[in-house]
Amino acid sequence: MTITTWTGQLSYARKSTDWEKDEFAGMGQERLPYVRLPRPVFPCLAEGAVCKGYVQQLNWERGALRVSKKRAKAYPESTESRLVGTAPLPTPATFTFVDPSESQKRPRRRSRTNSKSSVSNFSDPSPVNTVATESTHGDTSMSSASPCSNWSVSTPSTPRFSVGSQEIEPVLYPQIGQRPGDVGYALAFFHSCFAYTTLTFDVNVNPWRACLPSIHEDLPCVRYAAVALAQRQQAHFSGKPEGVSILKLKAKALSLFASNLNHLSFECGLSTALLLIALDYAETGVSNWTVHLRGACRILESHGGIRLAESRPNLRVQIAMLIWYDVNAALISRRGPVFPRTYLDALMAWQADDEWSILALNGLPDGMFLDMYDVAVAASQLDTIDSCTVESLRAKFLKAQVKEDAGKCQVLMSQVWRLGLLLYCTRVFSQASTPSSVVLQVIKDEEDLDPGLNLDIPADTQLEAHALATQILDLVSTIPPDSNFQKQCLMPIILAGCEMAATDSAHRKIAVEYSERWKQKTGIWIFDSGLDFLRTVWARNDAEIASGVEDGCTGLQVPWTEVFLPSAGHGFLFG
Repeated sequence: MTITTWTGQLSYARKSTDWEKDEFAGMGQERLPYVRLPRPVFPCLAEGAVCKGYVQQLNWERGALRVSKKRAKAYPESTESRLVGTAPLPTPATFTFVDPSESQKRPRRRSRTNSKSSVSNFSDPSPVNTVATESTHGDTSMSSASPCSNWSVSTPSTPRFSVGSQEIEPVLYPQIGQRPGDVGYALAFFHSCFAYTTLTFDVNVNPWRACLPSIHEDLPCVRYAAVALAQRQQAHFSGKPEGVSILKLKAKALSLFASNLNHLSFECGLSTALLLIALDYAETGVSNWTVHLRGACRILESHGGIRLAESRPNLRVQIAMLIWYDVNAALISRRGPVFPRTYLDALMAWQADDEWSILALNGLPDGMFLDMYDVAVAASQLDTIDSCTVESLRAKFLKAQVKEDAGKCQVLMSQVWRLGLLLYCTRVFSQASTPSSVVLQVIKDEEDLDPGLNLDIPADTQLEAHALATQILDLVSTIPPDSNFQKQCLMPIILAGCEMAATDSAHRKIAVEYSERWKQKTGIWIFDSGLDFLRTVWARNDAEIASGVEDGCTGLQVPWTEVFLPSAGHGFLFG
């Protein structure tokens, strides 16, 4: 078998003369040879060629006589035309795959023969439907440093992916050759497309790509889950319904994960847990995410805890994503996080400057995420929490100042999250007793707040919540609608949208258009689930007002904390 591709990462391959059948055989699909996936090959993908990731043609049986009739390899026309007239590639006895970025740092050795180098001149792939970044809008700052003064922690820089001297922006769904039933195509799609879908901007250590080395484990749960994710997103972008095969892959991955939890390697176990959560997250906001989170935490604890990740960057970024989903699930369910706070503190301490940041992964300044974790813990202790703790948390968000030099859209996104968490505290902790003036003064002194700042919760919490919600939606509307910074504002927008009455039609429209647009652009249906929840809250409140329960009042009658989706048996989005 001869395989032709353009570039690859350090990897290995097993000699094989034919494709091997595995568990995918029942679905009419074939298994890849044991080859680690390469770095993204955007030129090949943009031209419709799925290249499998090798730096040159490989002939596994060089010099051997073939028994069967040799079949010509079919290539897209554009790729074939590029190969015409090119000198034959050298075929050394051994193959070494290197990171293409590394090859640019040292001079290339000439072949012993006079054959010309096989280096190709890449052109800008010009993919369709790219997600605009801030450079499109005149905002050149992409630093992941926290824009909030009291959330300043050491966070990594996040350079864009580049080939040669060109910069290539992360894209959600570049134009790729039509081979939707092929497993190799699905994994390539996952590697170069889905891996960017949830990010604010590119990172050097990608949590989704970190899952791919485990696709060749004896237990193929990672492979099943990754292919299911990719094929689900492919179906969305091609306008086709989700096939039964995707549901079967997800069921197989979940079954293997649950029945072999004590036998999985920690890399395979954590990768599977993360991918299963992503499958639920991509499908709906109604899901029992904590089942997967507890499984991931159990795997970590059984292998020594968070210390396992100290020298493993891939593991650190995966745990960071798991904790992100954990804290979000804890906030919206008010049941408390699964992962301990010590895990998050350790990740922040070990975080290297060139790896990742919560800001780059999920749109939240790293320091703010620590405060968000504390709010999630407090929300799970409403019966016992004291007013001083509540006001200390609230004061952190009141105190925060956004640095104006962080980039316009990054500043706006940070403000949206700051106000969103403040709105959360106002609504969820509204039943907490008001602290005394002495306690409030102590909080001001400890947090170094302006002595004139008013920390008292207004008697009418509804008025304060509505004002915060209006400010959030106004800020969101000023972020470019195709910016990834706007994409990351889902939770604050849902919280703010819940506060809008029928008379706030313009602000309701902002929330509706946001949810519909980003569900369409990403294929992530949690945007649709959030909109379903908003409409449920609005219908409940509009009915209450129409029935004249409280005559003369046009504000929120039923807060989102008391509304449950009819289809939500457990793990519902809010409540």
